[in-house]
Amino acid sequence: MATKKHRFLKGIGIFLAICLVAELGLRLFGYGSYTVYRPDERLLWVPEPGRTLTVVNHLPITINDQGFRYPFDLKPKHGDEFRIIAFGDSATQGWGVDDHSHYSAVLESLLNRENCKQEHFQVVSAGVNAYPNSLVAEKLKEVLEDNAVQPDIAIVAYSHNSNFEKLVKLQGEAREKFLHRVEFKAIVRRSALYNFLIEGVLRRIAYYQLRHLVMAGTLDTLNGMDNLDMDQFNQGLQQSLELTRARHVQMVLLLLGSDGQTPSTEMHPFQKAMLQFAETHHVPLVNMIPVISGKNQAEMFMDPAHPTAAGHQVIAGQLLQTIHNLAPYQAACGETDQTPAKVQSTSTVTPQSAGKSNAQ
Repeated sequence: MATKKHRFLKGIGIFLAICLVAELGLRLFGYGSYTVYRPDERLLWVPEPGRTLTVVNHLPITINDQGFRYPFDLKPKHGDEFRIIAFGDSATQGWGVDDHSHYSAVLESLLNRENCKQEHFQVVSAGVNAYPNSLVAEKLKEVLEDNAVQPDIAIVAYSHNSNFEKLVKLQGEAREKFLHRVEFKAIVRRSALYNFLIEGVLRRIAYYQLRHLVMAGTLDTLNGMDNLDMDQFNQGLQQSLELTRARHVQMVLLLLGSDGQTPSTEMHPFQKAMLQFAETHHVPLVNMIPVISGKNQAEMFMDPAHPTAAGHQVIAGQLLQTIHNLAPYQAACGETDQTPAKVQSTSTVTPQSAGKSNAQ
């Protein structure tokens, strides 16, 4: 009996030693350094500040103390600062690309290389991994309530996480349980072994099942169209528009597509609703679907929903064209040859014209 117990304890010790060696060894290759998301009473989950690595490609990702992907914290603007903040999900945050390659960083670089000498441009990513459109709207609301941030332009990007929309409505005990799940995942995600096995080797088998338990909903984030709350989606856009206009912030909508999506592909109902909202309320909209669909998809996307660095370059280029036509940019850079009314009419697309537009 004593021999069996000894063997058992010895086996446990060997197993733990192997795990420890594997944990330490994997950390040398970047595992255990992924962005951790802590529970948040208002936004459910937010990224912890710090310099970590992307899950895909293990590239640097810097989160400041305000939860933005930006190298430093934002303070109240000086007279020569022009600030743009992009809101969205992991595509906006920059899944799998480094700090200089997501579309906000690229757009900042492009703007600061131009001839607008009066302004220093800051373009900040407020995108958060797995945020649905409802949380994108709530994030924008939180940011606009912070007087230190003061954006001149707010880019609101479409999120593919449409099946997580109702999480924002969790209340009471259900909300507390969800926050506890987020906290549990934040703990296990600090492990290199977990990163390697669950989010790497067994990603589709194990990781998405764990995420299913945390999110308490389906994971078919690209194609799910059942039980969509169209009123909630439109109310989120309306709230965002009212907030930005009340604070004299120019809102721009960014309609992101997916790998292989073309203007002739059936759109997700939320994509259609965003196009219709832009037309009805005269909101500038950049439609990336016809732009990226005409390019090599393998070069534009690293998976069904996330752009590559090359894809982010294209998105930034299209946003740049639209920003040039906006009244805040023209006022800051001394370009007054176009009126706001003309900007609105040329920056908005309709569902019928989506296939003909590049970036409006």
